[in-house]
Amino acid sequence: MKDLKNTLFLKNLFFSLFLVTHFSCNRENQPKYEDYNEEDFLLVPGIVTKVTRTPIFARGWWYDYNIFYAYSLDSDTISVGKEMDVDMAVSEGEAIYILVHKYKKGLSFPTGRRITPNDEKVIQRYLKKSQDHGVKYFGIDEK
Repeated sequence: MKDLKNTLFLKNLFFSLFLVTHFSCNRENQPKYEDYNEEDFLLVPGIVTKVTRTPIFARGWWYDYNIFYAYSLDSDTISVGKEMDVDMAVSEGEAIYILVHKYKKGLSFPTGRRITPNDEKVIQRYLKKSQDHGVKYFGIDEK
């Protein structure tokens, strides 16, 4: 019985250390908008291509929401981005604004959802282009 208790204790200890290491290291390496100069970003329209959620067992029944999005919708080369653990209530196919860094290609962050009518036209053209090519989202590799 004593060996069983020691084994269970060691398994729980290693599992707890793994969870702490995984979640703490995972969040440190992600760039944050606050780390950059506000004036180095452009506001461009984008579209949410996928939303996932990951349960966080340490917080009870809480979830991390992850947003995958596309931007540069007017060009032939669509840019994609993702933001993990987001506090935005968005759904797939929804138009949002993306902050794109002027000098660091590929650095972007999702932001507000109030798309202006001119930018809504960009979204509609992109969706029409996707439909014409027979794909859900043009320029996005679906996995």
